[in-house]
Amino acid sequence: MTLRLISYRMDEHAPVRVGALVDDTPCDLLAALDAAHIQPPDHACLGSVPALLACPECLQLARDVIQHAGDAAALEEPEILAPIPNPPKLFCLATNFMSHMAESISKRLQGGEQQRELDTPRVFMKPSSNTVIGPDESLHLSEVAQFVDYEAEMAIIIGKPAKEVSVEEAPSHISGVTAFNDISERDLTIWEREEERDWDRFFDWLNGKWCDGFAPMGPCAVPVEDVGDPDNLDLKLRLNGKIMQDSNTNQMIFNTAEIVSYISHICTLETGDVIACGTPAGVGKNQDIRLGDGDVMEIELPPVGVLSTHVVGP
Repeated sequence: MTLRLISYRMDEHAPVRVGALVDDTPCDLLAALDAAHIQPPDHACLGSVPALLACPECLQLARDVIQHAGDAAALEEPEILAPIPNPPKLFCLATNFMSHMAESISKRLQGGEQQRELDTPRVFMKPSSNTVIGPDESLHLSEVAQFVDYEAEMAIIIGKPAKEVSVEEAPSHISGVTAFNDISERDLTIWEREEERDWDRFFDWLNGKWCDGFAPMGPCAVPVEDVGDPDNLDLKLRLNGKIMQDSNTNQMIFNTAEIVSYISHICTLETGDVIACGTPAGVGKNQDIRLGDGDVMEIELPPVGVLSTHVVGP
């Protein structure tokens, strides 16, 4: 059984709880334990998805009970949130697929007509408290939206904290994967400038990643041991039913172990940190396709499932 963990609540005022998708039916983990007449462990690992992913004992307990709970644990119309609703840190990689680098319109970001692979990852961050939204949650475009674009990505979740770990050690610090959409404002314009300086374009690009709702994540998190090889997963994005991106994580320039090792030498990676590993070719900007009211994006990442996001406004 592939364990597909969710964070959910029954209404906006209720506490966040941990559950799982069983044949796409959301189930509550503690209710499954009750149905199996099993007392939860004393520690609090069952209270959050990142803590559960980092605890092998609790993961095994969840596997043992969730598939047998049946209707006793089934939930009726829960609000499924991002599996990590507010990551301690949310990292993203720029141009981690050669196919996306080749199509990139920004020669400044590429460093010129670069034909070979990069020597080091290009890492940036998103503010998680305002960008992360869950599956089937609407992306509300603001009045300043100019050219909002999609980027299908696989994201990895940190289990055991990592500080200056080697590439060989890094896989043991990855606890799970989920699907991620690195929404981007390609033509950010807040104030008009009389003069554009060299760094202005870079910061426009970076700040265009930070808008509210620009990090859809989910619908679930899958333990890494259920994934197989996170560096060999199919990744697709459909826009209104049409396939726009279709690749595999084996096409990444830097694999997951290299990414974790590299970032861990910048700062300590904590339990629940999320790292989105980059997007392949097929983004909207190079096809003059901008997101607008009524659009539906679907990212498919087996075995996570489909992350669907509806666009509203402005």
